[in-house]
Amino acid sequence: MSISAPKRRKPSKPYPSFPLTPHNNGQWCKKVRGKIYFFGVWENPNAALEHYLRIAEDLHSGRQPRPTTISAEGLTVKELCNRYLTHQLQKAGTSEISARWFEDCRRVVSSFARSVGSNRLACDLAPIDFEQHRQKLVRRGLTGNRSGLGVHALNRAITIIKAVFKYAFENDLIDKPVKYGNAFQKPSATMKRKSRHAREQENGKRLLEPSELRSLINMADVPLRAMILLGINGGFGNTDCARLPLKAIDFGRALIEFDRPKTGIERVVSLWPETLEALHQSAEKRPKAINPEYDRLVFLTMFGQPWVREIIHRSGDNGIEKVVAQDAINHEFNKLLRRLKIKRKGVGFYALRHTFRTWADEVRDQHAIHRIMGHTIPGMSGIYVEEISLDRLRAVVNHVRSKLFGPAETSEPAASTAASAT
Repeated sequence: MSISAPKRRKPSKPYPSFPLTPHNNGQWCKKVRGKIYFFGVWENPNAALEHYLRIAEDLHSGRQPRPTTISAEGLTVKELCNRYLTHQLQKAGTSEISARWFEDCRRVVSSFARSVGSNRLACDLAPIDFEQHRQKLVRRGLTGNRSGLGVHALNRAITIIKAVFKYAFENDLIDKPVKYGNAFQKPSATMKRKSRHAREQENGKRLLEPSELRSLINMADVPLRAMILLGINGGFGNTDCARLPLKAIDFGRALIEFDRPKTGIERVVSLWPETLEALHQSAEKRPKAINPEYDRLVFLTMFGQPWVREIIHRSGDNGIEKVVAQDAINHEFNKLLRRLKIKRKGVGFYALRHTFRTWADEVRDQHAIHRIMGHTIPGMSGIYVEEISLDRLRAVVNHVRSKLFGPAETSEPAASTAASAT
């Protein structure tokens, strides 16, 4: 009769919060997402714990851990993302990028770090990591609890992620460029066209009809009426209106000369009599500015603040700032759309800019339209075009006015000075 070896007694955990459990096979183990994983022998709990902690983030996220073939010392994904965000924050502080763009960067890189594993080495990432993250963005978006990103948001997210690794390589944070693989591509032009067509089929074009615009103008209170008129008179967007300084308006010549805040490109807008009158009324009834720096603006809310603001909060753990955009223009404009029962998805204040451009194109003077809207004049024309006459600018805005109010004799200031170009 053979004598079997005595059964070994399971050891106790080294301390109560030790995350691993002793298994009958003599190893420390843990059940993760319904599967048991083993990390080392009973006799060496510290080594087992080290092994677990090294791959825990991958296991709990459902990723297949891969052995790291390089030194454990190196820049982690979390460290890289924080370095990049600090760099972007400095650019936001000098107005090289907007605070809103910084917030987009923060959300995108935070999502990326959670997806691939924030404690992974940045140089250890492989094409499969980028491919899987792109699939998550398409399925679940940035936060993981809603529908996936649309083509434009996906395009922006991929642009930002590639910029992170370009920054890392150019600043010697990693030794070689990252390989993204063929799957980590921006949406194609075909995908963008299909997405736009599907959106238009469901919600209609981002345009307003003349009758709808007239109702909005008639129903709006003084400051909002002036902003609506600026939107259809000269393609002004929300931020354009919110940052318009008083000194940019020449009431005598019925002109606005104002570099567009988004791009810094010069724009010159010839004003309709209706727009000029609404601006006069807004200036007369403007509330007192709550802050001296706001006193230069044409439009202030009833609380004396800009109509579009970026409120900056500092997060508690890493000091990176979070930006919350408050847009009172869109809020009030959408309320007006609902009152008139013409609200539909995709149509907000910015639809005025789309409508202006669509109607203005019928004049077929692209350079004049670019100057009014604050767009760069494309190609070599942008270098050689030195002046666009005020008559050409007026011809564009007067055509749009005739589309809105019907053919009528348009009053013009006597002076017809030329508007200089960049």
